[in-house]
Amino acid sequence: MKKLKKYILILIIPVIVFFISCEQKVYTGDAVQPSVTNGKIILKTDPAGATVYLNGKNMGVKTPDSLVWLQPGDYDVTLKLKLFKDIKFKATILDDNNVNYYYNYYNDPSNFGSIQCTSKPTSANIILNDSATGLLTPALISKLFPGDYNVKVTAPNCRPDSAIVTVVGGTNQSVSFTLEDTTAWVSYKISNSPIVSNFVSSIAVDNNNVKWVGTLDKGLCRFDGKNWKIFTKTNSPLIYDFINCLAVDRNNNLWIGTPGGLMVYNGATWIDYSSNLPSNYVSSVAFDNLGNTWVGTQEGLVKFNGSSWQTFRTTNSGLGGNFVLSIAVDAQNKLWIGTNAFGISVYDGNNWQVWNMSNMKLTMNVGNGVNNIAVDNSGTVWAAHISNPTVGDVGGTTKFDGQKWSIVQLSGIPSNLVERIWVDQNNYKWIGSKGGLGKFLQPGSIVTFTTTNSKLPASQVKDVVIDANGDLWVGTFGGGLAKLKKGNF
Repeated sequence: MKKLKKYILILIIPVIVFFISCEQKVYTGDAVQPSVTNGKIILKTDPAGATVYLNGKNMGVKTPDSLVWLQPGDYDVTLKLKLFKDIKFKATILDDNNVNYYYNYYNDPSNFGSIQCTSKPTSANIILNDSATGLLTPALISKLFPGDYNVKVTAPNCRPDSAIVTVVGGTNQSVSFTLEDTTAWVSYKISNSPIVSNFVSSIAVDNNNVKWVGTLDKGLCRFDGKNWKIFTKTNSPLIYDFINCLAVDRNNNLWIGTPGGLMVYNGATWIDYSSNLPSNYVSSVAFDNLGNTWVGTQEGLVKFNGSSWQTFRTTNSGLGGNFVLSIAVDAQNKLWIGTNAFGISVYDGNNWQVWNMSNMKLTMNVGNGVNNIAVDNSGTVWAAHISNPTVGDVGGTTKFDGQKWSIVQLSGIPSNLVERIWVDQNNYKWIGSKGGLGKFLQPGSIVTFTTTNSKLPASQVKDVVIDANGDLWVGTFGGGLAKLKKGNF
């Protein structure tokens, strides 16, 4: 029996193995995969340079270019070009196909932009990129392709103004101008001209009617009525960008006094005379009737006769004080010298005389500091005294008629804050003060120009001069340079 069971088990096992093996797949080699191909999108635009986005992702390419190795399917493509509207389209990639896409921005009117231009006063001529448009403000300049446009407006008796306007495709830009009325006054400041500073210290007009403008911080400007040229330590041999004074001699040389020395410029050559001075701080330059140059410094008065230099100090002359602030020459060739704290020294070439609070016999202590001094055509000397409350100096303006000194009251401008006295060929005295500008033959009939009653650009007047055309030029502290046209003063 046991033997029979053994035989039956031997027969059953092969059968089970047979059935199990019949359920397994028979290996016939590797399976064949379906073939997959790639497509690409070929992109071109006019103008070129559009950044390409695929399904919202920046692909890092710009037109003209292609997007390659794309699987079949639908794609969202966006082209971004600065100032133009975004271009969006769908591209369908099939097996092994290319999609070509070309877009001309200029042929699509929806890319046009416009500029709304207004002005005060209205009816100003509109000039676009130096070409007349035939339009008057207010006006809409339409059908403009994206880009930067120079918009300029002009009107009679007004200063032209301009601005760069960036037009974006499909949008309207606005620009508005307030034109300066130049019927009488014309201003030159850093916001409307090439002048480099609004802080003017001095003005000189040369024999060619060129205006030379010294600034308190940015060097020297040359203006011929149309063109500006700037001289600084960086772009020229100028030794200092702070200009104290300017003067033009009979040979049309420009003398430039700075806190760093003295220079002369003849239009081509620069000469540095600083080493001939007792101090590099130069406050004033004047020329006498014999052609000598006189230079005021912090350490004395210097004479230059064209070949040699001579220094006058309190130790070797009758000069009242070594710090010279101003120099004027009268018809008799006498020098009137204002000092910082020691009154007025007078020198006739041989003898010295000093005027101060002790012998001027004034009713008030105007002070021994004399900021500026001038001699008019009748020989009267005018002096601007420095206010110094710490020592009791009230400041003010005085005059000397050849016999006595007297205090001058100037109605309309602060006479105790005078910075410049200048006499024109008609013997009018021009007074530049910290509160405005005054003009008079006699002090009782003064005409004033302030920021309230005129277009004077700043209250503090540092210098004034009339050019060959009869125009008045005014240098201000903070308001730049201003011109008052002939016939308006």
